[in-house]
Amino acid sequence: MKIFYHLLHFLCYVTFILPATCTLVDPDRCTKYFGYCRRRCFKYEKQIDICLSPSKICCIERLFEED
Repeated sequence: MKIFYHLLHFLCYVTFILPATCTLVDPDRCTKYFGYCRRRCFKYEKQIDICLSPSKICCIERLFEED
């Protein structure tokens, strides 16, 4: 029964929460946004999406200083 609970929790997360916070993009689309797929963004960059590549995120340069 516990397995079903965890499976339901995971499916709800993947279906509702994950799409609302970020989207999966291919590296070409990230490049069109003038971004780069990296494992970690530099301090002067910010994360905008998650790349389809394993453990990589799409980072773009910040246009102005953000706190």
